[in-house]
Amino acid sequence: MVARGRHRSGTLTTLQIILIPLVAAAACALRVGRFAGIVAVTSGILEAVLVVALAVARGTNGIPTERFPWAGPLTQYAFGADGFGLVLLVLTGVLFAVGAAASAGTPRPRTYYALWCLTQAAVTGVFLAQDLVLFFVFWEAMLIPIALLIWLWGGGDARGAALRFLLATMVGSALLLTGIVSVVVARGTSDLAALVLRPLPDADQTILALFFVGAFAVKLPLFPLHAWLPRAYLAAPTPVAAVLSGVVAKTAVYGLIHLCLPLFPTGMARLAPILVALAAIGTLYGAFVATRQRDTRRIIAFSSLSHLNLIGLGVFSASAATTQGALVASVSHGLVVCALFLLAAFLAERVGGWSLADIGGVAASAPVLSGFFALAISTAIAVPGTSGFAGEFLILAATYARFPGAAVVATLVVVLSAVYGLGLLRRAFHGPPKGPARRDLGARERLLVAPLLVLALLIGVAPRLVSDRVPGASADRAEVTR
Repeated sequence: MVARGRHRSGTLTTLQIILIPLVAAAACALRVGRFAGIVAVTSGILEAVLVVALAVARGTNGIPTERFPWAGPLTQYAFGADGFGLVLLVLTGVLFAVGAAASAGTPRPRTYYALWCLTQAAVTGVFLAQDLVLFFVFWEAMLIPIALLIWLWGGGDARGAALRFLLATMVGSALLLTGIVSVVVARGTSDLAALVLRPLPDADQTILALFFVGAFAVKLPLFPLHAWLPRAYLAAPTPVAAVLSGVVAKTAVYGLIHLCLPLFPTGMARLAPILVALAAIGTLYGAFVATRQRDTRRIIAFSSLSHLNLIGLGVFSASAATTQGALVASVSHGLVVCALFLLAAFLAERVGGWSLADIGGVAASAPVLSGFFALAISTAIAVPGTSGFAGEFLILAATYARFPGAAVVATLVVVLSAVYGLGLLRRAFHGPPKGPARRDLGARERLLVAPLLVLALLIGVAPRLVSDRVPGASADRAEVTR
């Protein structure tokens, strides 16, 4: 009777987390009209607060998984989360709340915020799903609302960018579905806990791991599967680009750690040298291309590509330490890339464009904007004391123990990130004046960005607030024998 009561409590909790954005989406579409933005912001805040409360109450134990029948004997509803998932759920709530608040004034707000909340619900479902089929349902549910947000509210080549994003991710989804069907048929269940206890034969693991990794590598994106990223980030509305990079990409990180490593340990071990090499190359490639850009959005886009591949390096190195580093780096990147996209938009609004050729000496007329930008860049380039340094150091140090060559190559990103980060600050804020900014950051704009930077600094000072959320079970599952 006690166990059944606990299951019911777990069901109520997980359903509450998913229902928050779903109810918000329905309210935005049907009832609230001009208050849709407030509803969307509240949805993100409520999710973050509820998950933080659960994390404090349960420590690294996460939310117990609740299972009950769904479509047939091979599938079920199964919702739960370990400490890794809880942290990413908090990040989801924070970034979606900030992004919704930054979307004020968007045309057709009811439709926009309804799609926004649907995206939040789908991302939340990915982090809670403990069943392969259920995971795929939420994974697919992310695609359409994101593509529509880019298509209908983006700028420039919005339709082309949305189509490319949709096609690339659908190819990945086809690979994922093929892999899921193969695993479910082979083992007669889609329950993750049961599948981990009944591993597939070693001979089958490599090909199946490729199907899953292919899907997640496109969404991450792992080099060289990144062609959709620059166009999507440039065309998307700023808040959409912020959550696309800051939290949607983390669903791929979560999928690699939560599905690939425990289900295919032998297959991932065989693929690891290739995947680690690609991630190391991608880390350097993104940073190098960022040094060649003269548009603030493109600098942020390729910097993000570099950081996401660095996170991938930690995941593919597959140790308990790199898993902790990947989680810290994921949270740090999510907070900082969101702050950078917002600050770049604020800067463009004041100087009339995104090109560095038209920006210079802004610090004199907008010191607060300059200071916020400098702090965000410092975190992005991993200055000690920031969350960026904590995550990057954990990944590189732990990777060196297993793949020293790749770690040494990836460490060169420290030099390149300093080049593009400090170059951006020098050109935009401390170069020759090219006309003053019309005004400094207002109270509302400061309120949007300040919490993100404060959290990044807090994690930099005390990274164990995040890294210790990785429970022993997740750490053990991440360990792949070489």
